[in-house]
Parts: sequence; C-alpha cells; structure tokens
Amino acid sequence: MKKLFYFIFTLFVIQSCSIDKNDPVFPKGLGKGFYVVNQGGFTAGNASLSFFNYDTAKMTNNIFYKMNNAPLGDVAQSMTFVGDYAYIVVNNSGMIYIIDSRTGLYVNKIVGLSSPRYYLPIDNQKAYISDFLDHGITVVNPKTREKLGTIQTGKTTENLALIGTKVFATNWSAYNQTSPNNTVQVIDAAMDKLIDSIQVVKEPNSMVVDKNNKLWVLCSGGFLNEEIPAIHCINPDNLEIIKTLYFESAELYPEHLTINGTGDTLYYIDQQSVYRLGINDTQLPDQAFIQKGSHNFFTLGVDPNNSQLVVTDAGNYVQNGNIFRYSPEGILIDSAQVGIIPGYIGFN
Repeated sequence: MKKLFYFIFTLFVIQSCSIDKNDPVFPKGLGKGFYVVNQGGFTAGNASLSFFNYDTAKMTNNIFYKMNNAPLGDVAQSMTFVGDYAYIVVNNSGMIYIIDSRTGLYVNKIVGLSSPRYYLPIDNQKAYISDFLDHGITVVNPKTREKLGTIQTGKTTENLALIGTKVFATNWSAYNQTSPNNTVQVIDAAMDKLIDSIQVVKEPNSMVVDKNNKLWVLCSGGFLNEEIPAIHCINPDNLEIIKTLYFESAELYPEHLTINGTGDTLYYIDQQSVYRLGINDTQLPDQAFIQKGSHNFFTLGVDPNNSQLVVTDAGNYVQNGNIFRYSPEGILIDSAQVGIIPGYIGFN
C-alpha cells in the first residue's frame, strides 16, 4: 500500500496504545535480537517499540513505554544504531529519541525538527537528518544534540547513505515542493554542501550499498503511476548509472529495498510479496521469493549476521500487526504480534 494513502487513511484513526502488564522488562539488557519500530496511527500518538529476543524466541511489546514510563510519540519512522545507542526518529512529533540500545532506556532526545525521516551519523562531531517537509538536511552535533546548520537542497529528502565523503539523499516525496521527485542528491560531507544530483525514475523510495560499494536505488515510478518502476545501480565515484532494471508495468509499486549482510543479495516488496535479486543479475525475478498469501507485507529487514528475513504485516493499519521471520532459504521460522503498523526493523 502506498505511504501517502496510509497517511490519509490513518489521519482519521485514533487508537490508543495497549500495554500488556504481563510482558517482562529486562533491567539487565534486552539480549540479542531485533527491534520493531511500530509507526502507529497518524496523529494518534500511539507509536511503539517492540523487541524480539533470539534466545527466548519471545517478542516484548511496548518496550519504550515500559522502560521509560512515557509514550514514544506520533509516527515512529526509523532507527539508527551508533555504538551502544539507538536513534529513533519520530516523524510527526518532530523529534529523535536516543536510547541505550542494550536496555531500551531513555538517554536523551533531539528536538525542534520539522518532519524528520532518517538519521545518518557522519563522524563523532556531525550527523545528518532528512526531512519530509523541509527543503534541506539538518546538521546536528550528536554529542550536544545542537543544530549546526542546514544543507539547502531545494527538495525534501528521505533515505541517506554515506559512501566515502559523499552523502546520497533520495528525493522521494513530491509533497510540499514544485521540483520533480526524480533525483538522488549528492552532498559533500566535508563541506556540508550540495554538489550534484543524479536523475532517476520518479519517486526513489529506498536505497542500499552493496559489497562493491555500489549504490542501489529502488524507484516506484510515482504515486500516480506516471513512470515504469525501476532499480538503478549507481557508481558513487563518477555518479554514473551502471545499469537499470525496469519492472513490467507502471501499475506496480515496489518498495523497501534492503540487502543482506554479505552485500550480494537484494530484497524488496512488490504487490505485498517479497522478491530476491542478486547484484550480478541482469533482469528482475519472475517469481516471488516469499508469497504474500493472506498477509499484507509492509516492510522487511535482513539480519546482517545470519541473513534471516523479518517481514512485517500491517494488517488493516488500525489493529496490532505481526512480524514473520524466515530463514535465508525463505522458510517460515516463526511469527509474533507487535504494535500498530510495524515498520522499520532494527537489528541490535
């Protein structure tokens, strides 16, 4: 389902968090596993955080609330790990929570943001934050959490990737801008300055870096199906597109490109099913790697250590969703209930 439709649909839904008092809290640490960032309903303020422990095979929901006695906020978008800390971007609340990734305990927060989407550490002194509304990337000091400035982009920004001294930013959304949303912008991370852009198919919604340091960008073709969707492979050194793999129809809407830990296999969701693509493949797969069945697959993540896939099911976007864990061969291992609209998967 398209994200913009989700925003409109959930605007009218107010759903409060349900706290399960029987779930355990882990004061000594959450253990080895992964986080699920549950977006919650837009304007409902019911975003939440879940954690799956590999050793116990148990999912614990509402971790942030239980550990900190406070709600996570409105529309939790993404999560970035830096050392022992995790930065949780809460989009509609305009802030980023910083927690101890080992325990889930609150450490601090970055506030005063417009509509943050992703957090990217550059070095010990600097980090970038993309934004759904502002036409620029916010630069912050990760230690003091103070704003250092804004990199003017002329467009809203989404995904961020650092390769060498260059930062690549997708221009995914056409909302709140007149410029076309068909570019990947290139920023000099040493100068904090926009230096170039790469034209791609409309609405680049996700990107990853492979083992050869090549940039892969998945483009949906636009909310109104204006163009045929495609996956681009880009050389970050000369900014040239190495190859482009086109989908069969403009009616398709592929999303959520991710990559395994060895950097040689790509995964994405299309028509609620999961597809797999090798970085050396010359055409897109004909058959789904994991069929959707009765599920509404929404996002996915691949554990960099064991290559297991975690796929989220948003259900009806109002009630609690689920996650499904698969082996590298695509065999279902188990499943668990999580919060409302499970989105980003963060491996701890």
